[in-house]
Amino acid sequence: MSDAIVGKRGRVVAVCSSPQGGVPKYRRLVIEVGPDGVVGDYHAGPVNRHKKGGDPEPNTRQLTIVAQEVLDEVNETLGIQLEPGFLGENLTVEGLGDLSDLEPGDRLLIGASVVLEVTAQNKPCSTVGVYHPQLVKALYGRRGVCAVVLRTGIVQPGDPILVERRAAQPFAACERS
Repeated sequence: MSDAIVGKRGRVVAVCSSPQGGVPKYRRLVIEVGPDGVVGDYHAGPVNRHKKGGDPEPNTRQLTIVAQEVLDEVNETLGIQLEPGFLGENLTVEGLGDLSDLEPGDRLLIGASVVLEVTAQNKPCSTVGVYHPQLVKALYGRRGVCAVVLRTGIVQPGDPILVERRAAQPFAACERS
């Protein structure tokens, strides 16, 4: 992986949440990032809500982040109109490229206080296929990242983001929306 994204600065375009699973999540003026994710969001919590059987496991997908650049590109390529939140993300960001260079352990410093740690690239699932039959394929490797909360706070559109590279952590891949 390239270190080109390390130290790069971007900004939050939109903040989104939904008490329901699936897509879309809905734009908010601000979100509160608590110790287990966005307060009131379906994906927040200490336990993975998508595991279908076996013992509970920790939630390594407390938030998801998608690049506005990816939304713009797939909108143009597929002739659709995806907006922030349509891919089930909590944060839509710009200025950091498609986020494919982010690795587990990388940190995102957002606004005045929030710190997130990337756990995995977010794999596109069939849920987003409601927007276009080729969308899952078009998003492969570019659906953004999953993260856990290291430091809580408030996030709103316009907040700056700084990327820091950290040692990789042994997190599982995010596979569901």
